[in-house]
Amino acid sequence: MKTLDDWLRWQEYQFLLSIKLGLERIRTVAERMDLLQLPVPVIMVGGTNGKGSTCAMLTRILTLQGYRVGTYTSPHLMRYNERIAINAEPASDAMICEAFTAIDKARDGIDLTYFEFGTLAAAWCFVHAKVDVMVLEVGLGGRLDACNLWDADVAIITSIGIDHEDWLGSTRKAIGREKAGIMRAGKPVISGDPQPPATIASEAARIGARLLQYGQDFNAEGVPTPALLGDVQQQNAACVVTALQQLHEILPVSPAVMAEGLRTVSLTGRMQRVHEEPEVLLDVAHNPHAAKELALWLKKNPVEGKTFAIFSILADKDIAGVLEIMATQVNEWHLVPLSGSRAASRELLVDKVQASDAQATIHVYSDFQSAWNSIHLMAEKQDRVVAFGSFLVVSGMLEILVP
Repeated sequence: MKTLDDWLRWQEYQFLLSIKLGLERIRTVAERMDLLQLPVPVIMVGGTNGKGSTCAMLTRILTLQGYRVGTYTSPHLMRYNERIAINAEPASDAMICEAFTAIDKARDGIDLTYFEFGTLAAAWCFVHAKVDVMVLEVGLGGRLDACNLWDADVAIITSIGIDHEDWLGSTRKAIGREKAGIMRAGKPVISGDPQPPATIASEAARIGARLLQYGQDFNAEGVPTPALLGDVQQQNAACVVTALQQLHEILPVSPAVMAEGLRTVSLTGRMQRVHEEPEVLLDVAHNPHAAKELALWLKKNPVEGKTFAIFSILADKDIAGVLEIMATQVNEWHLVPLSGSRAASRELLVDKVQASDAQATIHVYSDFQSAWNSIHLMAEKQDRVVAFGSFLVVSGMLEILVP
């Protein structure tokens, strides 16, 4: 392959394993690449929502402390390179292509998913960049996710909500059991959900992990307020501080650096303000759990004018659940159907919005530029625009508003 785009297109079309949970294939390839044992501490971050924010806080704090930090997250918003970052800077095309070449050679006919290629590439890049610590975000679930190939020195489970039901189960109890799979015997696990399903504690006991539970073993009292918007970020920050305290002997961080890191952290697409007068917020809320946090913040921080929503989502999400929560905070809906086989169609989006609010004002556009042009003409300075739903909504609006 010549370019990163060539590699990514090849991965997408060469293998029909869009999602295939299980660690056997990736473990075999990792062993061939001498990547089964990582040479530095690993912080594993799982959960339904809050993973990206938690990874961003960890990365900011550890980088400020002077550590070289490898951070693996997904999905990306603008460029694939965002997934594999060293000290918060995306890895170069050349480095990722070199990693892909090494993986392709080692797999020797073993099929790997797009995500598995990326996960191995992240580990390869971090090892070759000689990072001091790795922060790995679980992609889906935990127990069978590719990142769970490695043992975490400390695991964080941010929250448990209903999402990815076809893969993880339809109850918080079942989903909690899957996400608990990143726990390790004798190692600390930080649980950030204020009302976790019982399976978090029962799995910790079964595995022999040292469970620290939000509201019981630690809380947000005295934790500096992070720069990220949303009440839940204080809870995420408390998880970060507690996790780093558990690693103090191998990764010492001063309280002053923790505070500075939280005060200066930033993260694209999480209640991100990108425009003033009218205020424009971007958020990747694509399930009811995340929509609840977004709606709560909007309610607590009202504007004098109207709220316009730019919205789209994938068809396999709980669209009705998201819209039921957000309907009370939105005056007008501006819908942009996405492309792709998983996208919710124009008809489905309109039907779901009307079902959540029979009197809803609805506009539909072919692209995000047209939606923004229309809203920009009608919106007053005191109004607010909230673009949310799929990651593709946020990336589409970023291309327009943040050149």
